[in-house]
Amino acid sequence: MKRLIVPLVVLAVLGLVTCIPFLVFAGNDDTASGQTYEPTRILDYQGLFRVDDDGDLQVTETLVVDVPTNDRHGIFRFWDGYDRNAPRVPREAEEIVISRDGRTEPWLELSQQAGRFQVARIGDANTLLIPGQHTYVIKYQMDDVLTPGDGDGSQLYWDLIPAGWQQQIDSATLRVELPAAAEAVECMVGVGASGGCTAEGEGTRTLTVQVSDLAAHTPVTVRTQLPTSVPEADSALPWPVTWSPVLGGSWLGLLGVLLGSIWAGVTGRRWANLTREQDPGFPLQYAPPPGVGPAQAAYILNERVSNETYVASLMYAAERGVLGLERQGERSWQVTQRDPAGWAQLDPVTGSIPLSLGIGSGGAFVAERKDVASGKVLKGSIDQLGTEVKAWARGSGLVTKAGLGGGGGFLVLLAAIAAVALALMPLADDVPFRLGALGLVPGAFAAFGVPMLFPGASTKRTATGRDLWSRIGGFHRVLSTPSSVDRFNFSGRQELYTAFVPWAVALGCAAEWAQKYRTEMGVEPPQPGYIGTGYVAGAATAGFDDMVGDFSATVDSAISAYQATQSSSSGGGGGGGGGGGGGGGSW
Repeated sequence: MKRLIVPLVVLAVLGLVTCIPFLVFAGNDDTASGQTYEPTRILDYQGLFRVDDDGDLQVTETLVVDVPTNDRHGIFRFWDGYDRNAPRVPREAEEIVISRDGRTEPWLELSQQAGRFQVARIGDANTLLIPGQHTYVIKYQMDDVLTPGDGDGSQLYWDLIPAGWQQQIDSATLRVELPAAAEAVECMVGVGASGGCTAEGEGTRTLTVQVSDLAAHTPVTVRTQLPTSVPEADSALPWPVTWSPVLGGSWLGLLGVLLGSIWAGVTGRRWANLTREQDPGFPLQYAPPPGVGPAQAAYILNERVSNETYVASLMYAAERGVLGLERQGERSWQVTQRDPAGWAQLDPVTGSIPLSLGIGSGGAFVAERKDVASGKVLKGSIDQLGTEVKAWARGSGLVTKAGLGGGGGFLVLLAAIAAVALALMPLADDVPFRLGALGLVPGAFAAFGVPMLFPGASTKRTATGRDLWSRIGGFHRVLSTPSSVDRFNFSGRQELYTAFVPWAVALGCAAEWAQKYRTEMGVEPPQPGYIGTGYVAGAATAGFDDMVGDFSATVDSAISAYQATQSSSSGGGGGGGGGGGGGGGSW
């Protein structure tokens, strides 16, 4: 069950990311172009709306636009893809044909707000309009515009002039041709209005609306009941249009994504299992394996090298009389080489420390809190220790390549990046399709392949390595197990406490080892002789574990100060209530 927690958390986070296009699409319905300055005006707006027996709509809009300035390239027309009266039917203009002053005009199709707004930018970016009057003719069609009405009939509820037009409109004549006689006709001017205009032709198949002096962003909406039933909406989606950027437009596509995600997740889990090792069993060991230092032991146990591992190696060298550790003031520790010849008696990994600290030929090194210079040296020394311990493990035949090696972690990172990119792809203006759920395919691989990113995932222990792992794990049990479970006879062997502290620090159980001594001996742990007199416990309850924390904090602070220096260098609107929302302006 625990192994499922991380994948499920990763998938949950990716699921939230995948929903971002839905939130954008379903957000503010009064935005499209972002245009604010609008010098042009529409002198005359002629609209012809023909609804056929299948409920499809053909529209011809003829606009006489007055352009008083010489800084305009053309106009734009946009359509709102969401209709509250038909939440599962996308409102997409098709077969768009546009002309200006009797000639075909170039135009570019764009999209905004996760594809909700379909935008036609009309004109040439390299050409400016001549000031004066220009006549634009915009032809397009939309499917399935009839929605359920009162009783068994249908209705047309449509913004003949959408609210998104940013120009003032001096006069407009709007003609609607219906497949049946219009009943209960309403005409509305303004967002949320209940009147303001008259639609002539009730009882016939043709309605005519005439309005004048419309301010910018003022819709004209008609609503009429029809005696015919609602034609089947061929363009309807299985879910609300607001979810189309995430789920796409069909069950078949979504099913393919789900099957692909299952396959990817199973593949990621299978590849991750290749990096997993079963514990060999950890029988109790009351001493560390001979010939192995704390850093080596920590790497075989956990396959990682940390700052604590490095601190433990310094303490181990000090315990063997090769180094001296002494606190200076409240902010620094001094590392002094005491016996250069003694390094030969230690393991080769610990033996790499003096050269990396710059004390190979004697001398001392001072680690000071928040000191960039000492932090840089410590960071390099820790990196060198990690390199040495990995080389030792490979060279000694203790570990070998596992699964895909380092390539597995690279694939997981690549899949995670691809998952986020695909999930957010619907937010882009120009994409071939919108299906944010597609990100779940690489996301499932990344989620279940996360163990390939864990330390040691690229390697596994050999038979010899597993034997050493078992012995180190048994020693870790002795250091970390509470005295109530496993006692350690300190009587007459108090020196073993301080001798084993470097190992406890390296294996991540220094606090447990100190508590074990307190419980069994009834006093604070002793302070070892290899620590200089500069450190004195600050209270009766303080002890050697406090010194360990202080020394580790000094190393961490210096490294953090150095790493901080490295990181620092391093237009329009929605409808007035019916379908056909959108609008336009100039650019």
